[in-house]
Amino acid sequence: MSVRTVKLAKHNRFKRNRLVRRILILLSLVISGCCLAIALTGITHQPAAQTLQVQNTKSQVSPDTKTEQKAASTPIATSQTPIADAQSEVPAEEQTVKTFSPPTQYQGKLVKNVKLSTKDKVVALTFDDGPWPNYTSQVLEILKKNDIKATFFWIGRMLKQHPEIAKQVVAQGHVVANHTWSHSYRWMNKAAAAREIDDTADLIYQTTGVKSLYFRPPGGILTNGVADYAKKKNYAVIMWSNDSIDYRRSAAKRLVNNVMRRINPTEIVLMHDGGGNRSATVKALPEIISRFKKLGYKFVTIPELLEMQQKQQKAKSSSQEKEVNSEEKDPNPSPINSVEQGVKSEEKDANSSPVNSEEQGVKSEEKDANSSPVNSEEQGVKSDEKDSNPSSIAPEPEASPAQGIQEIPDSQSPLPSPHSSTEQY
Repeated sequence: MSVRTVKLAKHNRFKRNRLVRRILILLSLVISGCCLAIALTGITHQPAAQTLQVQNTKSQVSPDTKTEQKAASTPIATSQTPIADAQSEVPAEEQTVKTFSPPTQYQGKLVKNVKLSTKDKVVALTFDDGPWPNYTSQVLEILKKNDIKATFFWIGRMLKQHPEIAKQVVAQGHVVANHTWSHSYRWMNKAAAAREIDDTADLIYQTTGVKSLYFRPPGGILTNGVADYAKKKNYAVIMWSNDSIDYRRSAAKRLVNNVMRRINPTEIVLMHDGGGNRSATVKALPEIISRFKKLGYKFVTIPELLEMQQKQQKAKSSSQEKEVNSEEKDPNPSPINSVEQGVKSEEKDANSSPVNSEEQGVKSEEKDANSSPVNSEEQGVKSDEKDSNPSSIAPEPEASPAQGIQEIPDSQSPLPSPHSSTEQY
């Protein structure tokens, strides 16, 4: 084979390969163009129902209440379920607002130990750091079986994540309260504290329709600025008198012992339904309830407990006022007046005192001297003097031996006035 033939074969092979490459490139371009055309056709022919649904979603973003009512009244061919859900989260103006407000004397105050003057034994169960999936629902189920109402202190960010659990708590009649937005222990200025408390309060109202003026500081810390802001906003700052110490993740038996080892007639028990694994708390709760019931305790919420104390303090104050008024109007003499009356009585009856009795005895002896045989001559002389002087004083009548000592009547004896001890609560 000549050199010319070899070169010609190489040239033909090169032309053939170049033609194949061009064909492949052309096919790739055609396929890409077809795919692009199909994609553009799909977007252009989007269903009308989806477009309407997007418009409905945009209309829900507006915070204007009038706009929402107008949108709700306008008939739309597609489903209106998203709008209904949005309206259920924000309470309508027609809905009744449920308010948990402490008695006036506790607004802006720290409440730690509540002591009732009656013999009734009362316990308030409180749960912090919720709402929390799984554990809050289990706690609600236990409380429902025992017909007990409790107080739940919520964290704002947890409420935002689990609004349905929050609605369940309120629907079952429990009390809800503020536990800040982020459960932070750090020091905060006024603006930061306001965000922690006010944002949580707003979300509680938007989610459940409840306004609450009860607050518990995270960790019970009172010096980081949050509790001070809560007091200025007239929140009752609720602490506790009995700690289950369930934050240590102890066994259920240990939690029961923590609560029951030192109990007082009035208790505020701290437990947690959120903030982590609370399976031990859920397991210990039925036993804690059972033991309190066996000891005769009544279960109340925090508002009920403060109302009980307020009523008892009012009754006590009214009783003390009545005692003061009765002492002012009481005709019976007080101990001081009784002593004065006794002194006056002794002065008035001075003639019957032992000294006067001796004088009367002397005079009676002088009178009886006339009858003694020894002084018969003197009697004659005295009789002559008596006859000659008719104006002489007649002898005193004889005094009985009892006249020497006179007792003070019982009505004039000093009596101690009634005194009721005043207890401090």
